[in-house]
Amino acid sequence: MIEPNEPEEQRSASDRRVVLALLFTSGAAALIYEVSWSRQIGLLFGHTVHSAAVVLTCYFVGMAIGSVLAARWVGRVIPLLGYGVAELVVAGWVPWVPRLLDAVEQSSWAAWLSHPEPVVQVLIRWGLAFGLLLPATVGLGASLPFMAEHLSPDRRLAPGRVALAYALNTAGALVGVVLTTAVLMLAVGVRGSGWIAAALSGGCGIVACLMAIRGRAGGQESKSGVESKSEAREVLTGQSVTDSKGSVGFWLALAALSGFGTLGLQVLYTRMFSLVFHNSTYTFGAVLTVFLAGLAIGSAAVARLHRRMSAERLLGIAAGLGAAGVSLSVPVFLGLTNLDSFTFGSTFTAYLVGVFGLVALVVLPPVSVLGAVLPGIWKAAGASGMGGGAVVGWLTAGNALAAALGALLASVVFLPSVGLWPSIVVFSLIFGLIPVVLLVRSGRRLAAVGVVLVLVGLGGVAITAPGRVRTLPPDPRIRILAGWEGAYGLVEVVQVASGNRILRQNLHYGLGSTGRSTVRELRQGHLPLLLHPDPREVLFLGLGTGLTSGAATIHPQVDRIEIVELIPEVVETARFFEPENLGVVGHPKVTIRIDDARHDLLASGKTYDAIISDLFVPWESRAGYLYTVEQFRLARSRLNPGGLFCLWLPLYQLGATELTMIADSFASVFPSTSIWWGQLASDRAMLALIGSEAPLTIDPNRVDATLPLLTDTRNDPERYLDSAETLARLYGGDWPRPAPGTRLNTDEHPRVEFLAPIRQRNDRLLSGERLLDLFDQRFRRLPFHQILDEPKPRDQGIVMYRRRVWQREQLTSGAL
Repeated sequence: MIEPNEPEEQRSASDRRVVLALLFTSGAAALIYEVSWSRQIGLLFGHTVHSAAVVLTCYFVGMAIGSVLAARWVGRVIPLLGYGVAELVVAGWVPWVPRLLDAVEQSSWAAWLSHPEPVVQVLIRWGLAFGLLLPATVGLGASLPFMAEHLSPDRRLAPGRVALAYALNTAGALVGVVLTTAVLMLAVGVRGSGWIAAALSGGCGIVACLMAIRGRAGGQESKSGVESKSEAREVLTGQSVTDSKGSVGFWLALAALSGFGTLGLQVLYTRMFSLVFHNSTYTFGAVLTVFLAGLAIGSAAVARLHRRMSAERLLGIAAGLGAAGVSLSVPVFLGLTNLDSFTFGSTFTAYLVGVFGLVALVVLPPVSVLGAVLPGIWKAAGASGMGGGAVVGWLTAGNALAAALGALLASVVFLPSVGLWPSIVVFSLIFGLIPVVLLVRSGRRLAAVGVVLVLVGLGGVAITAPGRVRTLPPDPRIRILAGWEGAYGLVEVVQVASGNRILRQNLHYGLGSTGRSTVRELRQGHLPLLLHPDPREVLFLGLGTGLTSGAATIHPQVDRIEIVELIPEVVETARFFEPENLGVVGHPKVTIRIDDARHDLLASGKTYDAIISDLFVPWESRAGYLYTVEQFRLARSRLNPGGLFCLWLPLYQLGATELTMIADSFASVFPSTSIWWGQLASDRAMLALIGSEAPLTIDPNRVDATLPLLTDTRNDPERYLDSAETLARLYGGDWPRPAPGTRLNTDEHPRVEFLAPIRQRNDRLLSGERLLDLFDQRFRRLPFHQILDEPKPRDQGIVMYRRRVWQREQLTSGAL
């Protein structure tokens, strides 16, 4: 009697495996979309914390809308068909995202995106991003509720199957992050990654629709539209009773609490690890990957444990242990790192293994437990008798909306106002509310008080454990003069034993200092202004200590100085360097704007005689967009006739491949690209690419008349800017235009951002013998032109040969 049913049971099991595979694949596509779209929109809005929050909020709000729509429609359509159509909608919308972004950037809308009123600006950006992503995000949000309905027999939630489906969907998201970071961005590009995800979504949609149409999905009968609407009203009003103790509205509130805490915690953990990692795209991806792994593990655990304990017990234990684990993760993190810069391994591969290991030890235990919370809430609410799709849809919508809010408040409210460690404790207590409320509802008030006391005690340990750290450099006599914790991390001014002051971010990254680097930082501002025949309007991309931009205040021709700085707190720190930066922050010629440098160039529409781009770490996430062909084109379009664009490059943070790629990209835009040394030292060499419409020449009369004004403001001698001739010594030649087919660094293929971290960890940066070899093989062979406008012609070949001999001597001795 059993044998005739076996093929049908086998087909049903086979179909479930296909369905789970579809959820895994669509989860991978969803994260590829998120990474790709956030980069594309970030180029239009600016890669700022606030812009990222706008995009993330729109993404999750759209998903919440999709979840709500699916919850209302699950009783009207075949669930698998609904899922398939949702995935096809996502795939069909993908081509429109870049087209619409290009249209907005080239229209008058671009100016509105930088409205002077912050509230209006946020509303405009939110509206644009929301409309741009809405069709796709609605489709993404609808997929899980439809699948939950399909996996729930007799229109009753099957918590084990749904939890497993959610675990696989999250695991797919994990794979999507890894694929995008490690492969797709380099192999196919930013927009190309979106096309790959569209192919995945389209494939899932087609397979699901075929299964539904052929009747192989094993779907259940649909409820009437009237019943479905009644369920929706019950959820919204909290009238659908799940058990004798509460309503779906109660579980909806807990789902929102879980979403708020989960995504906010992800933001805080990312910030915590930025204190010890070099903050490349890879390390950010590692934190997100481990976080998703934890959520997937927790969901899978629910799939196995849901029959062994009640929903409330499961939920209370998971949330309580997770809350305790979040606070405990802080002393664990401190004990494993001592807040020292993470330097595990001698290669990039070894370093990345160490990164994943560290993040897993700190993050995986609490997040794995917290991963059981949302599936536990679904299980509890499923006792109402509502269809599985309706339960998952409504509760996931509340979870997604609150998640967007949690991420937004964590980054722009909690971190600046209360700091990193207290913020982590706050989010720990948010999760702690869940077991406390459940215990109170069950009449166990004494146990609830005990949970509160334990969590508060652990929170106190998490807040006090870090103390007041002193790193960079590791000197016990270091003094922290001032510090601010903002949306971009910890910014501090520290004073070391020698009396020099250092501006640092996140403990280990120096943004500039006094002492030996003072002359070099001033030279960064002086050199391009001495090369321009009449610089009157100047833009500096980056403020830092203010020394580089402060140099411009001395030049008598300069009438207007504008500075764009990404980090608001840096403006305050620059006041601690006023003796050296000549009071640039309050100078009457100076205007400072807080914005992403790339976005400011796009939005302001102003033109300048000289644009000077400061040193930016090429492996910092998104910093690579300041080294792309599109950035250079934008800078060229903002130059007045005869203007120049100066791009400073830290050779000690680049490999030969990245330097060549940046220089080729630069030379592909500017008719003339010349090389100028800013610091000749084998371990810390620095040079400038200067782009102009025509080859640069030095006017000896103007330079020699200006130089005394510059040196009179300094006690430290500037030996290499004391005459036109010594200035000319810094000229290294002209970088030729790249040949057709040369690999360039572009917005679509930000290769420098992804290659530089690998080079850095593999110890292949341009310092020591590697720099000298590159100088001999490449720089000595660069073409050149007559740089000094002299009355008597001279043998330029001999002159250039002598300059290069001198430059190599300086590189070897490190004198400059």
